[in-house]
Amino acid sequence: MKTGTLLLLCLMIARMPKKSFDPPPHFVAMEYKGMSNCIYKVYFTDSLIFGAKVNGYITVQPNFGMGSSIPKEKMHDPESYVARSMDKYDDLLSDHDPTKKWGMGYYPHTGKIEIEAIKTPMNRKGNKELILVGDQHPDHVLSLIK
Repeated sequence: MKTGTLLLLCLMIARMPKKSFDPPPHFVAMEYKGMSNCIYKVYFTDSLIFGAKVNGYITVQPNFGMGSSIPKEKMHDPESYVARSMDKYDDLLSDHDPTKKWGMGYYPHTGKIEIEAIKTPMNRKGNKELILVGDQHPDHVLSLIK
């Protein structure tokens, strides 16, 4: 009986999909807009930088029903900033500034990425400053850009 159970368990493990330990092809960042903010997953391809909105207004606790707060025990994980209901982009496809962003309160972040962009009617501000939320290694993020 024990041998049959062990064999079944080994077969189940062998059929499990292999998990890749490569870093994800994106990073998670916050665009700070004064009293509001937006969480993005930022993807890079050979010809495109794609920022997918994956959460809206993030607040510190107590949030009094405005926006959402990240539990303190999860705030070092960048993926905890992503609202699963908005995370639909994984299958789609400047320099790092290590200084802290003012106004982030107790939320951990590892610096900022400045993306230079041309002003257009859809991008009225031009450049984008993205804050690396949680614990993300800037070298990984920069490797996606190159």
